Amino acid sequence: MLVMKFGGTSVANADRIRHAAALVLREQRAVVVVTSAMGGVTDELLRLGACARDRHQADVDALLAEFRRRHETAADEVTDDGPTRRRLRDHVDALVKELRQLAHGVSLLRELSESTADLIVSMGERASAPILAAAITTAGRASEAVDARTFITVRAAGAVDDAASRRAARDRLLPIVERAVPVVTGFVASTKDGRTTTLGRGGSDYTATLVGAWLGARAIWIWTDVDGVMTADPRVVPEARVLDVVSYREAAEAAYFGSKVLHPSTMIPAVESRIPVIIRNTFNPDHPGTRIAEESPQSKLGVKTVTSVADLAMVTVEGSGMIGVPGVAERVFRTTARLGTSVYMVSQASSEHNISFVVNQGDAGGVVEALDAEFELEIARNQVDRVGMIAPVGIVAIIGDGMKGTPGISQRLFTALGRGRINVLAIAQGSSELNLSVVVHADDLRRAVGATHSRFGLTRDTHLVLLGKGLVGSALLRQIIAARSRLASDHGIGLIVSGICGRRDLLLNPGGIEEATLQRVAAGEALDALGGEPRPTDAALFERLAGSRWLDVIVIDVTAEDHGRLHRDALRHGFHVVTANKKPMSGPLDEYETILREAAAHGVTYQFETTFGAGLPALSSLQDLVATCDTVKRVTGCFSGTFGFLCDQLHAGMPLSEAVRAAQARGYTEPDPRDDLNGTDVARKALIIARQLGSKLEMRDIDLEPLVSDELLALPDVDSFLARLPEMDEAMRQRVADAEAGGRVLRFVAEITPERVSVGLRAVSRDDAAGQLSGPDNILVFQTERYDEQPLVIRGPGAGADVTAAGVLGDILKVVRAS
Repeated sequence: MLVMKFGGTSVANADRIRHAAALVLREQRAVVVVTSAMGGVTDELLRLGACARDRHQADVDALLAEFRRRHETAADEVTDDGPTRRRLRDHVDALVKELRQLAHGVSLLRELSESTADLIVSMGERASAPILAAAITTAGRASEAVDARTFITVRAAGAVDDAASRRAARDRLLPIVERAVPVVTGFVASTKDGRTTTLGRGGSDYTATLVGAWLGARAIWIWTDVDGVMTADPRVVPEARVLDVVSYREAAEAAYFGSKVLHPSTMIPAVESRIPVIIRNTFNPDHPGTRIAEESPQSKLGVKTVTSVADLAMVTVEGSGMIGVPGVAERVFRTTARLGTSVYMVSQASSEHNISFVVNQGDAGGVVEALDAEFELEIARNQVDRVGMIAPVGIVAIIGDGMKGTPGISQRLFTALGRGRINVLAIAQGSSELNLSVVVHADDLRRAVGATHSRFGLTRDTHLVLLGKGLVGSALLRQIIAARSRLASDHGIGLIVSGICGRRDLLLNPGGIEEATLQRVAAGEALDALGGEPRPTDAALFERLAGSRWLDVIVIDVTAEDHGRLHRDALRHGFHVVTANKKPMSGPLDEYETILREAAAHGVTYQFETTFGAGLPALSSLQDLVATCDTVKRVTGCFSGTFGFLCDQLHAGMPLSEAVRAAQARGYTEPDPRDDLNGTDVARKALIIARQLGSKLEMRDIDLEPLVSDELLALPDVDSFLARLPEMDEAMRQRVADAEAGGRVLRFVAEITPERVSVGLRAVSRDDAAGQLSGPDNILVFQTERYDEQPLVIRGPGAGADVTAAGVLGDILKVVRAS
């Protein structure tokens, strides 16, 4: 036997009711259905009672008319059978008459008692159940509406009389199951003396689990409007995903701390009977949903879900006179109990100097006032310093059975919050280790959930926004396409290219740009031909990206533009930045320092390994040397694959002008070759290295000797420059000959100390490390206190779109792994 429960959104109108009926008919086994009121009806009935109490008769009449219209319309549309329609209309008419009489009595008394309110709100389920039963019958399977008040009995204390209700449920429902599908009214019950009552919050789910337990059902399906229990609220974390299986305990904790899928108390009958509860989506019925059962597989890092509760306040009772005094906590919570205030979380210092607890923000003022009165004498004697309140705040909770006994859970949580610059106000963890909760300011709540979700590996997708679609950008797209299936399967990393920016256009798709489109971009097609749009301002672009609420966004800059401000703005929006663009890091010193400060201040990563050395691990090696307190005396080498290639060609007898065109054709030069030949590209790399050593140098402080004359460098465009470049061929041929005559070779060398940077063409010994270079290879020689007589040498390809793109992809993966 299967119990199916349909929530309000699943039976909100005739179309959805027919869809629910079709879902029932998909099952060949015996089915018992539990239904909620049509979506929104319960709220309207509560409002009707309030309007009647306040004698707003026009509103009462309007609400009654709307109640009649919605249910009569649904009744007429779910069945073509005339007698059935009349019977449903008569039933709705009887309910409306009863509601009108109740409203009249409430209005006369100007009082809405709890029992009368229960009777009024019960009308929603009592109206929807016969309509759903008629829809199931019309669809081809006999069905019968059953009023739960005939078998669910509630004691005076509000608890269900399990023994009596179990017998009555089996007597009432099992005979019907033999011939038809019972459609039970959720939420409603009756008292011992026959009065109508309700089962409280989550009442229809509770009805379903009670019925499932009493009838010995094999499973209980809760049809709702979400695919299942998720790793986080998708409104907060768009990348949240559905969990296949969670345990009863995990689901109860998640529900208590913000998950709207199930109320904790509704699962008790299923837990006691060990019946699995399956959460399924009425609007996506082929999705398997989430199975809630006794056991569930543990997640890799112990945490299954990150939940949150907003609109809260933290109340603190504090004072030196509380230390070692018994009964303080009892008085605090006796006060909240007297007010009927729910306490979400409690945190107390081991010194007993203070005790903090979290309540709904709307209740906090009354709680503080009551505690001031409770501790009036102690406050007057300065034994209690104050009763304080911080509002608004929120709770972030990490939940998982696998947390128990797993070292490092707290460290990982607080690392995530620390990197996000999020201050923790209070902490609480039970001895079960199933849940660890922290209180944060309301403004930090969304960021805290996102950072925590990422840190525990629950966010698997990283959104990439690529600036630049030239040689390096195209190579990077090809490498991402080739690598991402393996990254997903082997490492659980999802790389989604969500945006590509050219100079004038933008291609943006929040769900990810399709692979076929990425391939066409990589092949050189224009973005506007692929559905692109005019590129907005940087500020407008980042606002759109921020509005997407993606957790992990990496802005990737493979341009040669002056993007210092763009990088700062990206970091301020909480986006990581990976750059192969040297200009921001080698621009004005204050801009360089501001970029690094913004990254630290916003808890995001700024990776710039490929700003020199392409894919070589030069920057990270240098940073490790500095971090381990080694003293770097000197860095020398050839930092340009372009110049390495040119020097090889020159010594092979090729004229300079032809060598430059050959380098340009192979993608070894910047878009404007003069940015290489003037030495600026190498100077920028050298400046970045110097700044990593702590130097406060500007570009103007570098001793730079360009490869070509200032006159040629000053020409108005690239074509003019290339046309006149042969003028330099003879002079360069002579320099090559002079070097070779002395047993040397020409190399474009940078030399960096903490005090000075020089860059220029030098004749070096063939036995020197730089002299042994060939082709576009780079070499960096680190002379330090530890690596003095035998310096640390890093050598490898330093130019080429594929090599640089591979370095950029490596930086992307560093960001992902660190998040």
